[in-house]
Amino acid sequence: MREIIDFLTANSTVFLATSDKGQARVRPFQFQFGQDGRLWFCTARHKEVFAQLQADPRLELASTAKDMATLRLLGQANLDDDMAVKRRILENNGLVRSIYGAADNPDFTVFSVDHGTAVIFDFSGNPPKQYEF
Repeated sequence: MREIIDFLTANSTVFLATSDKGQARVRPFQFQFGQDGRLWFCTARHKEVFAQLQADPRLELASTAKDMATLRLLGQANLDDDMAVKRRILENNGLVRSIYGAADNPDFTVFSVDHGTAVIFDFSGNPPKQYEF
């Protein structure tokens, strides 16, 4: 899990895929942090991505480093309204703070990926590194 968190911390823009009635939907997203074996993200309750994750929590994401090493992760969203996580995100992310203002903003919500599979691969010729968490 440490390698996954380190990769996502260094390359925090991910492309997150959800399903909308059987149609794939992909959008850029920002990884916030890893804590207690959970990968944390945030969004707004009014956004389509939130409704999609409520209806079908399966997701996949990908992130690429400058050297073209790539992480692909498959898991399920755990929709959560953890106030401590929300406060931590707001303390450390000025952009999110400028959008939501406070942890008790009813539109501001968080979700984690707690279990899944991931692969990190590059063009070195070495086999991909595979993880289950």
